[in-house]
Amino acid sequence: MYTPREALITLNLIPGLGSMRIQALLEFFGSAELVLEAPAPLLEQVPRVGPRLAQAISRWQECTNTEAELACAAQYGARIVTLLDDDYPQALRRMADPPVVLYVRGQMTQGDMQHAVSIVGSRMASPYGMTVARRFARELADAGCTVISGLAHGIDSAAHLGALDSGGRTVAVLGNGLANVFPAENAALAERIENGHGAVLSEFPMGVRPAKTTFPQRNRIVAAWGMATLVVEAPQHSGALHTARLAAENYGRSVFAVPGPVDRPTSVGCHALIRDGAILCTSPHELLEDLRRTSVPRQLDLFGGEGVAEQPPSIPEPPPMPPDPVLKALASGVDTLDALCAATGMAARELTPRLMRLQVEHRIKALPGARYALYGGANFQDISSKQS
Repeated sequence: MYTPREALITLNLIPGLGSMRIQALLEFFGSAELVLEAPAPLLEQVPRVGPRLAQAISRWQECTNTEAELACAAQYGARIVTLLDDDYPQALRRMADPPVVLYVRGQMTQGDMQHAVSIVGSRMASPYGMTVARRFARELADAGCTVISGLAHGIDSAAHLGALDSGGRTVAVLGNGLANVFPAENAALAERIENGHGAVLSEFPMGVRPAKTTFPQRNRIVAAWGMATLVVEAPQHSGALHTARLAAENYGRSVFAVPGPVDRPTSVGCHALIRDGAILCTSPHELLEDLRRTSVPRQLDLFGGEGVAEQPPSIPEPPPMPPDPVLKALASGVDTLDALCAATGMAARELTPRLMRLQVEHRIKALPGARYALYGGANFQDISSKQS
């Protein structure tokens, strides 16, 4: 049987499943391994999993080849990072629908995960837009920010190049598998990024081709990763505006927009963002100063007409939480599912989803032989003090 990591990779290979349904399956069954063992009638009880998809999941051995996928990733120099791994980006871990698997070429650093700004905009960018995006990215990278973008033509390419100009860091998030860089003209740019300046990554299996549905999925990663999103040139209907909306409304990020000439279609989207509450930005210095001034986004509901929030709201301290019974049992030396059920008084069906959540939160880890342990070898006193 597969390890927990291999089981997640296998789920990600099943056509039509997607991250939202995978999250629902993990919540229902508690682990990816149990999902792969489940019969179709039980799978149908999971929200958004109908009969056809339940059949596909239950017959996963017919539509997936995990060993071939692992070999393909190795062939293209890609390592696979899952939700269960320590080096999974924390900003993505907090998403409602995090990618369960990331294929990565190059290296991600701690700084890439903590000090990042997403830059997005039109593929059909003007010389003005390309110049502005490249300058912003260069100066942001000089200041220690990692530039996140999507490796597309236009503004994305200029953003990556600007970070490289300064010798800084940049991460390119693709809307297709890493076996094929898209657009092909940016293969050399992707190689420059991988070779010591950042990472090129994707949640899609290695051979997935770009499609209309894959780019919106990619956009949510770009929106969630950066501590702010900067839009440089965007027409009225564009993926850049979709990314800005996700950043503001779904992930609580600040959104900045660069104004442009009023008679150009590529200025329409940025000007609409500014009218709706995005922060008008004319220099990288303004963006950096704004991020330093406030620890919360300037707009909490970009399109809801609620205005701006200069200071975080006052939130009363929650009462101390009682020790988690699962963590308490693990700290006392109980480590198997059956023993945990006996120690906590929980049924396996109730306990397994909790074990999965604790793994994703990096509070426990799975061991060979279907056993579990605390991270760091904490004892019960440590757990009690942290939770109080």
